[in-house]
Amino acid sequence: MMYWIILLTMGVLHAQSFSANTNIASPLQLITLAVLFFYILKSQHKWQAVKYSFIFSIASFCSGIYWLYISMNTYGNLPPPLAAGGVFLLSCYLCLYPAFASFIFKYINPKVSIYATLLLATTWATGEWLRATLLTGFPWLNIAYAHVDSPLSAWTTLWGTYGLAFLIAWIASLLALCFIYIKQSSIQKVGIPALIIFSIISIGKGLQYIDWSVPIQDPLSVRLVQGNIDQHEKFHPTTKYSSMMKNFTLAAQETTNKDSPPQIVIFPETIIPSFQFQLPIEFWESIIQQARTQQSHYLIGTPYLIDTAEKSLITNSVILLNGQTQANDIYAGHHIQHYDKQHLVPFGEYIPYGFQWFVNALGIPLGNFDIGTHRQDNFIIHNQVFAANICYEDIFGDELLDSLFPYQKENKQIDPGATILFNISNLAWFGDSAALHQHLQMARMRAIETARPILRATNTGATAHINEKGVVLASLPYLSAGILDVEAQGMSGLTPYAYGKNYPFLLLMGIILIFAFYKRKNK
Repeated sequence: MMYWIILLTMGVLHAQSFSANTNIASPLQLITLAVLFFYILKSQHKWQAVKYSFIFSIASFCSGIYWLYISMNTYGNLPPPLAAGGVFLLSCYLCLYPAFASFIFKYINPKVSIYATLLLATTWATGEWLRATLLTGFPWLNIAYAHVDSPLSAWTTLWGTYGLAFLIAWIASLLALCFIYIKQSSIQKVGIPALIIFSIISIGKGLQYIDWSVPIQDPLSVRLVQGNIDQHEKFHPTTKYSSMMKNFTLAAQETTNKDSPPQIVIFPETIIPSFQFQLPIEFWESIIQQARTQQSHYLIGTPYLIDTAEKSLITNSVILLNGQTQANDIYAGHHIQHYDKQHLVPFGEYIPYGFQWFVNALGIPLGNFDIGTHRQDNFIIHNQVFAANICYEDIFGDELLDSLFPYQKENKQIDPGATILFNISNLAWFGDSAALHQHLQMARMRAIETARPILRATNTGATAHINEKGVVLASLPYLSAGILDVEAQGMSGLTPYAYGKNYPFLLLMGIILIFAFYKRKNK
């Protein structure tokens, strides 16, 4: 029974590496994962390896995504047993991927060796990619994110988060192998795994000094708004208008730097709690007037309804308006540049087939959006090119890459590719929880992967300015209303990962697995 206690404890600690102090997140994650891999490497058969990984993973996922309970119970009105059960069932589903990775590893049945560590890292990282891909994907708590502040993070510029996950899994399995050698009194064998670990970290450190992008055009003054609006107030008929206006009141505040008033104001996700045509046209006229007075461009998160010749589209969107915008165009959904969210959240933004009853039980408003088209126009403002993504989208790094490249329609260039990325989010559904820090951690990794600054405007946090190296230059406290005025410098240039996406990672994983199965077959 001791292994149950050890693995459950390690799983809980592993989850803390995604919200822990930056100085301990990376070593904490490696140590806990190495303990699990020690058990898997020493397991006698494949089902024993599956059991070890499931015990560890259920503790990690349940304690890592506990905040889903808040959204289902506090805001979705599910009774506590059902909300807790929902978190547990989702965690059980997520555990299938590491369990499958352990099964495949042990099925191939290598001896305890350096080759075994390479194969374990391969199956584990492949499981991470499958978890992010199948059934729309849920890559939250990918092992790579705990290393955003370590030298290893720079590896993502070459082959992304899943490539980094492979290297981290390999380091953890090599650490486990070293411990096995020490227990066997074979200390002389530790040298090679230690050298591999040292090499991976050293190369990562060297990659940090490469500048994959360079400044382009003049920096812009950008205001990020954090309204801190409670979800109950946001959608309640008696308070939704006043709650919405808090965001615009914040946006209109005087800047502390009179010489650099905000040229762009970015608002959080769905600050408008209803479709644009459901508000009086006078409301939109007042917002346009405010933008005109500030001489600013407003990027506003709102549900958006567009009537086309075929059907009406309902989207979770960002719209752009300024002092020259016509209120009638907003009201009608015509001639307004907008970005529509492409990767929707199951149950929160679209209803999977057969689950309408569950969504009805939750009672979450605005829960069935249409999907935005693949490559949409970026926002070109004062010679900088802004690419939008909304909330959950920035945890799918490969899906942001196309916005970095020039975009053409009918042989005419629409934009030259994004120089700045921005994300609008609303994590108020999850209260004062680890979700806020975990999301910031992932956004920082997106900045490193793309070599682009990222601006985040969120309802409750983390509203932040992140540079192209993934460093948070400025941020607002969580769960507080405020504005963050920053100077955003656009960047030009592409990382190798932007060109190759996840294909180099998948190719290497495929080669290793094909070789491993071939070797097993010909024993």
